[in-house]
Amino acid sequence: MSDETNSPSLQQAGSKILPLELAVPVLSFGGVVLAMLFSGEGTTIDVRYFAVGCVLASCILAYLAWIRPHKDIVALSTPIYSFIFFVAPSDFAVNFVLELLYAVSLTILLIRLKLRFGAASESGLSRGKSLDEPLKTYCGTVRVQIADLSPVAAHYAAVAFGRFAQGDYREASLAADAALAELAGVNPSPALTTAFMIVREQGLLLEESAESPAQFIEFSADANNSLAKPLPAKETRNDRFEASLDNALLLLFAAAWNTSAKDQPLLLTGQAFALKLFES
Repeated sequence: MSDETNSPSLQQAGSKILPLELAVPVLSFGGVVLAMLFSGEGTTIDVRYFAVGCVLASCILAYLAWIRPHKDIVALSTPIYSFIFFVAPSDFAVNFVLELLYAVSLTILLIRLKLRFGAASESGLSRGKSLDEPLKTYCGTVRVQIADLSPVAAHYAAVAFGRFAQGDYREASLAADAALAELAGVNPSPALTTAFMIVREQGLLLEESAESPAQFIEFSADANNSLAKPLPAKETRNDRFEASLDNALLLLFAAAWNTSAKDQPLLLTGQAFALKLFES
């Protein structure tokens, strides 16, 4: 799956979030540098004033955590600790050493936030009520084919897609398995059943960091009308393996979007990931 996207809306969201991410180390370490410069003898400026950089950086980090679909409690709580350390009267001696340690902690939390909770980082700022192309057209194309899907199964589809987008492959597999249990005996769209099976299988493989097996679940030729990316006949095994997963995730997204209105806000936060699947 490609890591690049040409979508103008995604580029615009990225241009908004990057300055906020850069502001965390710039403000926190900038305050430390100023505190060091004015900590010598003869200066009348209280270094506590420069701790405002750490306080502002904490607030920005908390905001970056808040716009994720899954909240990082540690990052969200940093403004509280910044207030305790640098604003509220206490027995702590505020100096540039304390500010330096706090700035390092904020930077580590920012890196953790991007690695662990970063799947929806860009879409969180540009969250709207509609889909971008070609995702919007695809969801409309398959609406009739998945009209009989139950709301419970559609919710599991949203959860499976969302978990996979966030890198929680085991949870995605469990959601897909729950959906298959819900669909047992219902005779839903064969392509949709296959999509759940593919996500369940490949999610477990990714969780275990296993290589693609010689035999794996993939769509039949009859499912081409339901797929976002019809499979060419001359793909290698690895290409078919990856394309099967891309198509399965996109079909689950479309199924959830068309059937479970309550899950649409969650799906919108994963729109950037879905659009990347079209380009891979």
